[in-house]
Amino acid sequence: MKELELPLLPDNAQKVLSLLADPDVSVEKVRKLIACDGPLAAKILNIANFDFFGGSRVPPTLSDSIMRLGLNAVRNIVVAASIKGLFKRLSLGEHVIWRMMMGSAIASSIIARNTKLSDTEDAFIAGLLHDAGLVAVINAYPQAYQEISDKVANEGCSIAEACSEELGFSHREVGAMMVRRWGFPDVLVSLIRDFDDPEVAVKQRYIYNLVSIVTLADRMCLKIGIVASAIAAEGVPFGTLGETLGINDTEINKILVNVEVAFSRGLPLY
Repeated sequence: MKELELPLLPDNAQKVLSLLADPDVSVEKVRKLIACDGPLAAKILNIANFDFFGGSRVPPTLSDSIMRLGLNAVRNIVVAASIKGLFKRLSLGEHVIWRMMMGSAIASSIIARNTKLSDTEDAFIAGLLHDAGLVAVINAYPQAYQEISDKVANEGCSIAEACSEELGFSHREVGAMMVRRWGFPDVLVSLIRDFDDPEVAVKQRYIYNLVSIVTLADRMCLKIGIVASAIAAEGVPFGTLGETLGINDTEINKILVNVEVAFSRGLPLY
């Protein structure tokens, strides 16, 4: 892992995140900083008007948009925009991993809204960043990443397993280091680091709920074809995730429909 360079967020994004980490920060302070970044300000205005977030009209000001979304949602938009920009800087375009990350984020927030087992913005950022270590892996080891992808497709193992076999470490470890460096709270670092730990339920129930939500979100993304899979859509298993999250098959199918619509309409906004 010595050769691995952890990606940095853009300076302005880091400033916004630092400001948002203050629980007493005012909307006006956030607005002033975001207003200095035209593309980010436009993104927040557009997303605030997206009916997935309850918008019904074009917000007249950036302050209105920030208040409508909430500061945690603004934080998530800043991170998503930064990661998309990172893919562009690495000449990866809208890489399949970007689709996977955003699909998981959107699906996780919808599942959280329906199950009420997690804050929707916590679920969004967990879905977005639980595989974030892949960004660094793709950049540092492009050939190895191709072998990892082939192993996942041909052998049906998880990305974490394939990554550990090929590189000697998991993308989860890398992702946990990245988000810690970016200044995210320990709960998110723990979620990413311990995502595949079967004992996670014993450690902290809230993390376990988030892991269950994100796992179901990932499988929904496979089910509706947000990311390609060697497994046929009808063969994607949900297992006992519905029972764990307190939702039945009918509710899962309704969520699936909502995820597909929200992803197709929401992804271009990011």
